[in-house]
Amino acid sequence: MPRRRTVDTPDTRERIADAALALFNSEGTSAVSTRHVAARLGISPGNLYYHFGNKEEIVLHLYERIEARLQAILAPPDRGARTFEDILGYLDAIFAHLWEFRFFYRDLNSLLRDVPGLRDRYRRLAERVLARSREIFSVMVRQGWMEASDEHLDLVATNAWIVLTQWFTHRQVVDRRRTIQSSDVREGIRHLVALFSPLLRSPQRRQIERLLAQQA
Repeated sequence: MPRRRTVDTPDTRERIADAALALFNSEGTSAVSTRHVAARLGISPGNLYYHFGNKEEIVLHLYERIEARLQAILAPPDRGARTFEDILGYLDAIFAHLWEFRFFYRDLNSLLRDVPGLRDRYRRLAERVLARSREIFSVMVRQGWMEASDEHLDLVATNAWIVLTQWFTHRQVVDRRRTIQSSDVREGIRHLVALFSPLLRSPQRRQIERLLAQQA
């Protein structure tokens, strides 16, 4: 039998979270128990419970990562968005974020229902993300890269959030499968871009089309 690790290493809590993230991503949150996570790490369930009382606590810990990274991605750059490449950088970062935490966006509806306290935290995050997304689109208008009214900006920001957070659920229902592939993320980004690309001026539209072609 392999020798089990103990709880006295300082990074055990994060190793548990990393193992859970990998399992959640590959198997789905509902199919993974704390015993599965402990077995993946080679520790006893009791050692895991020393750090997390249940699976929901692990999900909340991972949610803290999700929240922090998403807000960091959408934070205003130090020097401002001076080129359209700065805007394209948001798409690359969002693509990586969705793939890293695909379990959350795939299982979002059930997690909001089953994990105590998550719904309120997610609602507050959504409000912050919507405000920041609208500001990014506003910058694109002020820089002359896009033409849109204030009403259009509100609609695009809201619809972008809906696409990002519900895209995986849509693919699962339509394709009748459980797993998510990197191609699903790329396709989701294409649908996101389709929301605002008709509003872009021709040079910027060509830039974003080149970016999407590189990800295909």
